[in-house]
Amino acid sequence: MAAELHSDLDIELDRPVDVFAAIEQLGLILAFAPLGKVSGLYLPGHPSAGILLHEGHPRTRQRYTAGHELGHHVFEHAAEVDVDLEGSLRRGDVERWPNHEKEAEAFGAWFLMPRRLLRCGLGELGLDRPSDAYDVYALSLWLGTSYTATARQLATTRIIGQPEADAWARIAPRDLKQALAGELVPDDLHNDVWWLDANHNRQPVDARPGDRVVLTLDEIPASGVSWRFTALPEQVRVLADSYEDDWEPRPRSVAANLGADRLDGEELVGGGHPRSFVLEVSPEAHREVTHLALVKDEPWDPGPPSGEFEVSLSINPRLHGIQLAEEELVLAAQGPDAP
Repeated sequence: MAAELHSDLDIELDRPVDVFAAIEQLGLILAFAPLGKVSGLYLPGHPSAGILLHEGHPRTRQRYTAGHELGHHVFEHAAEVDVDLEGSLRRGDVERWPNHEKEAEAFGAWFLMPRRLLRCGLGELGLDRPSDAYDVYALSLWLGTSYTATARQLATTRIIGQPEADAWARIAPRDLKQALAGELVPDDLHNDVWWLDANHNRQPVDARPGDRVVLTLDEIPASGVSWRFTALPEQVRVLADSYEDDWEPRPRSVAANLGADRLDGEELVGGGHPRSFVLEVSPEAHREVTHLALVKDEPWDPGPPSGEFEVSLSINPRLHGIQLAEEELVLAAQGPDAP
């Protein structure tokens, strides 16, 4: 069913699937509101069905929930209220779900994360396969999908083994965020921490106000060749520079102790002398597509830089309310036979 819908909607599988656009293309009403402990709702209706998502959840979790609710629509299920899908996946409760929930879950996973797209995302990150939970988290950010669902889908598609997926899926995303940013973690852990290195050069970043970006690049201080910003958006500020501030990246790997309660093991980035910056997207940032860039050079050398890094940064504030344009909403309410 997921592959058929990809074909029907002409969705290319070399970039992340825009599930919100797919929902709107199908004529469903998409809305965001505070929902407490509820992740999302599917509301069948005539002439128009609707999907309601928790406006406070991370964008990746919203997209995953949207795919799940879209599955309820595709299989023509009755109204559904889905509570804490991420936590349920992390606890491994899926086998105890009723069949219609399993159908919706399988559809959402394959619609957002077909094997071909997973492979494409890993390639964009410079990976053949994930080596630890942080690689899974980075992949989930690239895909725009739930961390826990991404870990489990990697096993379903046989890219990683089931024991690895189970161990990584049990790790709460908030623990990964805290390990990546340390004391500079977002105040609201519904925000994401984007971990970028040289493999992310020229890749897009879809961030929300309040997100953090941890950027780690190789540098040898004694050489005199160093990284400097050539483009830093007004809505982004540097919170820390590991060469100038009393801050270092936290240890990164859980590979040596899968399933451990605390994340410890290897260093965040191995080899050489990495330099790390922590950036904050302003909590008050407005919608904008902008540019973040650095060069690696000697300030006194007029020659070309020895390294360059840039990303396209798309800042998207929290979505709220009904997402259909007013004229579309009127047509949806009037039904398919409206003039």
